[in-house]
Amino acid sequence: MLSEAVRIKFSKVGSLQFISHLDLNRTMKTVMIRAGIPIKYSEGFNPHPKMVFALPLSIGAESVTELLDFKITRPMPKEELIERLNNAFPPEMRVLDAYQPESKFVSIRYAEYELENDEDFSLEPLEQSEIVILKRTKSGEKMTNIKPMIHSYKKEGSKLTCVLSASPDQYLNPDYVAKVLGITDCTILRK
Repeated sequence: MLSEAVRIKFSKVGSLQFISHLDLNRTMKTVMIRAGIPIKYSEGFNPHPKMVFALPLSIGAESVTELLDFKITRPMPKEELIERLNNAFPPEMRVLDAYQPESKFVSIRYAEYELENDEDFSLEPLEQSEIVILKRTKSGEKMTNIKPMIHSYKKEGSKLTCVLSASPDQYLNPDYVAKVLGITDCTILRK
C-alpha cells in the first residue's frame, strides 16, 4: 500500500523523445487527473499538483528510467496506481514501478546512457587527461573540464555506453560527450 509520498519509475521512448520537459510536466498533470490519482495540490491562489522530476531529459533523448515524486491524499495499492497510470498514459510511456522514496533526488550521483549512431568514432578524445569544452550552466556559458564528470565509458561497435555525473553541481549532458567524439547524429537512451 502506497501512502503520502510516492515515486514512480517510468519509461519515455519513441516519438515521446521529442517532447520537452515542460510538456512532460503538463502531460503528467493531465494523466494524473485522467487516471483519478488522488494527488496532493499546493495551496494558494493557483494550486498545482506537487510533483518533482529527477534529472530532466533533453529533447531527442529516450529513457527507460525516468523518476517522478508526488504526494497522494489517501493510501492506494501499488498495483492499482500503476494500472491506472498505464491506462491513462500514451502508448510510448509506461510505469515500470511505484514505491515509497527512501532518498531525495539530490542523492543521485550518476546516470548511465547509451549513445548509438551509424558512423564509426574513436574514443581517443575521451582518453585525454583534460577535455575542455564550452559548457552551458545556469550562470551562462563557460569553459569547463568535463573529464572528471565522465565516470566510465565502453564502446561496442557503434554504441557507446557511458556513466556521467548527474549531481546538481556537476551534471553532464550526454550531448557534450557526443560532441567531443564528433558524433553529429545519434540516439540517446538513459538507462
